[in-house]
Order: sequence, then structure tokens, then C-alpha cells
Amino acid sequence: MTEAELNEHVDEFIGMVRDTQEYKDYMHMVEVLHRKPDLYDQVMVFRRENYFLQHAPEHEDIYDRVAELRNKNAELLDTPEVYDFLMTEWTFFHMMQTLYDRLMNGIDF
Repeated sequence: MTEAELNEHVDEFIGMVRDTQEYKDYMHMVEVLHRKPDLYDQVMVFRRENYFLQHAPEHEDIYDRVAELRNKNAELLDTPEVYDFLMTEWTFFHMMQTLYDRLMNGIDF
């Protein structure tokens, strides 16, 4: 198989991912949040802060810091659109992580 042929299969795979319910649900919730720009911005700030906490150096006590972040954003996280977005995001990203893991484990790399 050539690299060009492999890339064609990758394009097909991308289409298959976009056809999953997980992706469709996630994109729908992105659209829902975009209809409320202020809410969207708040969610993006929360996600960014949460991401950096999850990738903090191991010597830091991230559990307390994550709890503080969640407490600080409790009202935001209780918003139905935000909750639904975060759940669909987690579901989609979990699916993608599983696919990535299978790919990497299936190749002698």
C-alpha cells in the first residue's frame, strides 16, 4: 500500500468518525454553546484551567486545586447546556482516546 492509498483510507476513517453519534452529539453541543457567546467563553476558560491542572507537575496536589476550580465554577457547571457539553465532550474524547490507543498498540512503534 502506498502512502497516498493510506491517506485515502485515513480520509474515509475521518468520515466514519464524523458519522458517529458521539461526534454528532459533541458538535451539536458546541453549536448550542456558540449561541450563547458569554457562556461559551466561560466554558472555554474553565476547560483551559482544568486542562492545565490535569497536566500539572506530579508534585503538586491537583486534587485540591481541581476541587477549588469546580467550587469556583459550581454555578457554571450546574448550567444544563454546560453539563451536557462537558458530558458529550468527554464521551467523544474517550472514544477518540480508545481509537488512538488501539492504533498505537497495533503498530510496533
